[in-house]
Amino acid sequence: MADVTIHGPPQSSYVRTARMACEEKGISHDLTPVEPGSDAHRQLHPFAKFPILEHGGVTVCETSAICRYIDDVFDGPALVPADAEARATMETWISNVNCYFYPDMVRDYVLQYVFPRGADGKPDRKVIDGALPGIKRDLAVLDRALDGVDFVAGRLSLADLFIAPVMAVLSMFPEGKQAIGDFPNIQRVGGPMMNRPSFQRTQPPPPQS
Repeated sequence: MADVTIHGPPQSSYVRTARMACEEKGISHDLTPVEPGSDAHRQLHPFAKFPILEHGGVTVCETSAICRYIDDVFDGPALVPADAEARATMETWISNVNCYFYPDMVRDYVLQYVFPRGADGKPDRKVIDGALPGIKRDLAVLDRALDGVDFVAGRLSLADLFIAPVMAVLSMFPEGKQAIGDFPNIQRVGGPMMNRPSFQRTQPPPPQS
C-alpha cells in the first residue's frame, strides 16, 4: 500500500512537483485521477485545482502545502533548508514559479500548443510570440541565480522541485527549447537535475502538440 495518494494529471508541472517530493523523501505514492471540475474533485479541492494529497484521514491542497507536509511528516532528506537565508531564497523561488514562470511559460506558451485556440485549430502565434519576452526575462533571472551553484538555495530544496518540471515542459516546444539554449547555467544544472531518480520516475506522457 502506498504511503500517500496524489490526485491530478501526470502532465501537470505542479502534480510532478508533488510527486518528486515523494520520491526525494523515499516514500511511495499512488497517482489517482479525478475528473476535473466534477463533484468528487470539488469535494477534495474547493477550487477544483490540482494536485491534492490524501494521507490517512488528512487531505492537503495546493502544491506548496503538500510539499511541506511531505517534508514534515516523513523521514528522509530535508527539502527545506534549516538556514534562514537559504529558506528565504527557496521561498522566493517558489513564489517566482507561481507568480511569473508558470503564467509566462506554461499558461501563455505551453498550453497554446497543447490546447490550440488559433485559426483552423492551430496554436495562436500572436499569443505565443507575446509570451516570449516574459519567458526570456524569467530565464535570465534564473540563470543569474544559478551562477556558481547547482541549486537556487545552495542545496536541493523544494524550489528546485518547482522549477524542474516547468523547465522540462518548456523545453518540449521549439521556442522554449531555443530560449533555454541561450542560458548556460540553466543548461549546466538541468542535465543533472533531469537525471535524478525523482525526475526520471515521474516522467509523464509527453503533451500532444
